[in-house]
Amino acid sequence: MLECLCENFSLVIPTLLLGISYFLYYKKYRNYVFLQKDDAPNPNKPRGKCPPFYPNGWYRLLNSNELKVNEVKHFDYCGRNVVVFRGGNSKVYALDAFCSHMGANLGKGGVVKNKSCIQCPFHGWVFDGETGNCVVSSDNLTKKNIDQFEYHDIKESKKVDGEYLYKCYSGNINLKKYHVREINRHILIWYHSKEEFQENIPYEPLDLNVKLDYRGESINFVNCHIQEIPENGADIRHFDFLHTRLFPFTDLVGFEWRMLSHRASEDDLYDVMKHKYEFINDFKMKTLNTYLTESNKKYINVISLDSYVKILGWKFFVFNATGFQVGPALVNLFLKSKFWEVTFCQSITPLKKFNIRVSHQIYTSSYLPYFVSAFMLYSEVQQLFSDMLIWNNKTFAARLNYNLKTEADRNLISWRNWYASFYDGCNEFEKKQDALDW
Repeated sequence: MLECLCENFSLVIPTLLLGISYFLYYKKYRNYVFLQKDDAPNPNKPRGKCPPFYPNGWYRLLNSNELKVNEVKHFDYCGRNVVVFRGGNSKVYALDAFCSHMGANLGKGGVVKNKSCIQCPFHGWVFDGETGNCVVSSDNLTKKNIDQFEYHDIKESKKVDGEYLYKCYSGNINLKKYHVREINRHILIWYHSKEEFQENIPYEPLDLNVKLDYRGESINFVNCHIQEIPENGADIRHFDFLHTRLFPFTDLVGFEWRMLSHRASEDDLYDVMKHKYEFINDFKMKTLNTYLTESNKKYINVISLDSYVKILGWKFFVFNATGFQVGPALVNLFLKSKFWEVTFCQSITPLKKFNIRVSHQIYTSSYLPYFVSAFMLYSEVQQLFSDMLIWNNKTFAARLNYNLKTEADRNLISWRNWYASFYDGCNEFEKKQDALDW
């Protein structure tokens, strides 16, 4: 054997180097991740007159693989503090983070108990994730009876009948429970400013049942109002100015875009979305039929985007993207070319009023080389950087000047009318929240 190795030594080293190179390539590009460092918003930057900051809808908190069984995490999003945990039954639960006993944060030191409960780290009170009820123990889900006291006047410290506090309630207590969906590798949470819609959820996120390969994710942080980001998808004309370059150092190679935006609830949607290429049109119609229903159309805006590459004046069709803007914060993009399919899942999560986390996950055909999918994700990030330069330094345009003779502006005003429906009740809720903040 040693003689054989010596005789073929000239082949061993190249083979070894090739194996190491492929391992490094596989490790880097198979699940390519681009993570931008979080930038805290500048509170002194002029922002303009803005709509409410946290529209009603589904929001992504984290990836499924980021929350293991019996793990507990705290999230501050949409002006709310939430504890999220995965019970012993592998199900994900979300409750208000602060214990109703003495205000301890369950997300900081709380412990999962049994299948569905979390125990407060301060005094051991137990809450059931299924209901939010304070219970006797994780083995006994009987509601716990308590007496509740509060100050007569917490600001003025006034006495009434010689006491500063009085008994205001006796009975069962609970923490607010949030509805959670674990779907498309994501953990999503439902937010609505009106209590009546906390339980009566008007629409669901799309279950993509993706059969493509997961290839990576980009995470960026943007300092703007949340509406600026999804509005980009309906702003047809900005593509002609911000997104024409493939490489920042030359104009010899670039992009050309043709875009449509239409509400899913419009009767002429299928006619508007027809495509001149038969294979694209078949894919597009199948996608529309798969995901649109009578119950969810009201909450979805559909976009169609043709991408062309221009090289030295020559123009080549590359792909079409059919996109669903689902509620205020989720976007699913289905890309189709002659040679491959790609799906992007975009999520927008407001961490603070002007601090938005934007995530894109990419799924591709299994035969697509890893470096190609990594380049696609990297290219998407470069296009996003062009937008971020604008978003991070602009004010919100509450009063717009439209030219309704142009299709682009008609689409934009239609989109704003659609998106405004997700602000129902938000202003009143945010005023109450602001009154509690320091």
